[in-house]
Amino acid sequence: MSKRRSQSEWQRLIDEQAQSGLTQRAFCKQAGISMASFGYWKRKLRSERINASTPGEARSKSISLADWIELPTRGSVSDGVWQIELELGNGVCLRLRQG
Repeated sequence: MSKRRSQSEWQRLIDEQAQSGLTQRAFCKQAGISMASFGYWKRKLRSERINASTPGEARSKSISLADWIELPTRGSVSDGVWQIELELGNGVCLRLRQG
C-alpha cells in the first residue's frame, strides 16, 4: 500500500533528490517512491511557486542567467558555418548545421 504524503513531505523529497547527486530514477528507487508521483509533485510544486509570483517575477524565476552555460567553440565561426551535436541518450543524437 502506498503512503500518502503532504506537499511539504514531497517538497522535502524533491530537495533531498536535488542535493543527493542521484538521478530522479535512482533516487526514487532508493526511496521506494514512484517516478510518476515524484515527477507529478515536482511539476505541481514548481508551477505553484511560479503562479504565486507576480508575472514579471515568474519570468525571471523560470529562466535566469544561472540556468545557462557557455559552450566553448572549436575553431572560427566567422564564416557563418557551424555544427552542433547533442547526445540525448538512448542512442538519439540531435544534429544542427548551418552553412
